[in-house]
Amino acid sequence: MSARFAVGIDLGTTHTALSYIDLEKPPAPTAQPLLSVPQTVALGQVDGRALLPSCLYLPLAGELPSGSLALPWDPTPSALVGTFARELGASTPLRLVQSAKSWLGHSGVDRRAPLLPTDAPEGVQRVSPVAASARYLGHLRAAWDHAHPRDPLAQQPATLTVPAWASPSKRMLP
Repeated sequence: MSARFAVGIDLGTTHTALSYIDLEKPPAPTAQPLLSVPQTVALGQVDGRALLPSCLYLPLAGELPSGSLALPWDPTPSALVGTFARELGASTPLRLVQSAKSWLGHSGVDRRAPLLPTDAPEGVQRVSPVAASARYLGHLRAAWDHAHPRDPLAQQPATLTVPAWASPSKRMLP
């Protein structure tokens, strides 16, 4: 079985997006569809957006009402990715991970070490830049698979962008 879509993913420092072409019916040259990414935008509210803010919020146990972060594919996510993550993190920055992509290429840190959020005090959960980036990509994969259950992302050719400054070793996915 051949792939139906060609997918491009931009793992950005600020936003992450997924663009695609339906190989069975390519769009007009001026049209480039973006996946409308379902994400929590408020407590108990999910909405599709063209951009997924590259933000990860690590809530404390019991901090948010049970089921208030439910996604169509995950009724109980352990962390929050996207729009509402960014908003919650504005008031509680010690549990907000952002700019994880910038840390992936930082030569002075172990990108697999749990160092984000950098200002988090002892006892606050931390994740590695690799883990945070994997959360964003995992969210996109789940959103795609939810929207295209007959054509899962794992079966489509995909291109993931890397920064122009990245060395060959940094271009390799962890």
